[in-house]
Amino acid sequence: MAETGIRVTMQVPGLERARNQFQMLPSNLAAKHMAAGLRRAAEQGGTRQALRSTTPRGKTGNLRRAIAVKTKLYKRQGTGIAIVGFRSGRKMNEPFDDRKLGYHQGLVEFGTRERYRKTANGLRVPTGKMPVGGSTKRPPVRTAWEQTRSRVESLLVKELALSFERAAKELAAQVKATQGPF
Repeated sequence: MAETGIRVTMQVPGLERARNQFQMLPSNLAAKHMAAGLRRAAEQGGTRQALRSTTPRGKTGNLRRAIAVKTKLYKRQGTGIAIVGFRSGRKMNEPFDDRKLGYHQGLVEFGTRERYRKTANGLRVPTGKMPVGGSTKRPPVRTAWEQTRSRVESLLVKELALSFERAAKELAAQVKATQGPF
């Protein structure tokens, strides 16, 4: 099966230590605080702003409006993730949201090959191709990550350490609450 999307692997000094600290916590608490720390690192690192500046405007501006930072908790594993990208798709009964119109993000990031359509009499007519990066000729997500990677990496360990401290305080408060007044 082919792998799609952008995969980022990084070697950050101190990240292994932070991961080991989070593994000592209960999994639901670790996931909550890890995701919060990753979100803060992504936002303070400027990735969202860089993505906004590298995304082509287009006719409607829908893709720029769809930029978001999302966190996801994996409570059973005790991990959390943060994703910077574009919102897309609504559920059937969900009200209209003009910030979820980034469904064409893949076309802009990766481009398309030459496309064709058939006419009424069966002829194949070329309809063109979408260049990588659209009008800017640069893939927006990859370019934004390359611009902000060093800042995010430097903030990552700091924010995760801060999140671990907050998680430890929350755990201590939970333990104290269960012990009662005696």
